[in-house]
This record gives sequence, C-alpha cells and structure tokens, in this order.
Amino acid sequence: MHRLCAPVAGLFIATALLAPLTAFALGTSFGGRVLVISPCLSPLGPSIWISILPAGVFQPFYIWTPATLTSSVGPPRNPGQQVLGVADIPFACTLGKIHFYGQRMQIVGTSPVI
Repeated sequence: MHRLCAPVAGLFIATALLAPLTAFALGTSFGGRVLVISPCLSPLGPSIWISILPAGVFQPFYIWTPATLTSSVGPPRNPGQQVLGVADIPFACTLGKIHFYGQRMQIVGTSPVI
C-alpha cells in the first residue's frame, strides 16, 4: 500500500503546482455586446478591432486575428452581437495611420448575425 501512495501523492502535488500555470497560459475570459467594429491590419494578417460593452469587469478593446479560434458563426461582424471568449496578450493593429490597441482574442464565440 505504501508503494502506491508515493506516486499518487507526487502526481497530486505536480497537478496542484502546474494547474495555475495552465490557467494563466489560456488567458482571461471576456464577454459583452459589440459596440464598434473596425477592420485593420496586424502582423498576423487582416484583423478586426472590436470595442465591447463588457458584461463584467473586462477590458473593452479586443483584436480578432486570423489565428483566433472562432466559432462556426464566424468573427464579430455587426454592432449589437454578443461575444464571449478568451483573450491573451496586448496586441495592436493599424488602419492607415490609425493605430488600434487591445488584447488579442485567442478564442471567440459570437451570437448569430443580427
């Protein structure tokens, strides 16, 4: 019985120590109603800068990129849509001489197009 307890305890301790790191790597969740959408260009390609009315204490500016995992409905397209997702790092995109800043959307789901 003692031989089984040491590996199980080691696995439990490793899981407890690594769980916060995996949660941090995923980013922070966000959600709310889309207010403004503007196409822009980022290092990852054609992108979309999105301003939302947060449904909580979230940052209001996000950037959708081609690297964003997007639901089957597609990226946010119209003001009034609801978005829910995970954002990870501060990011920027440009439209001519205008620079947009926000967090890069890592995963996003949107309501159907209105």
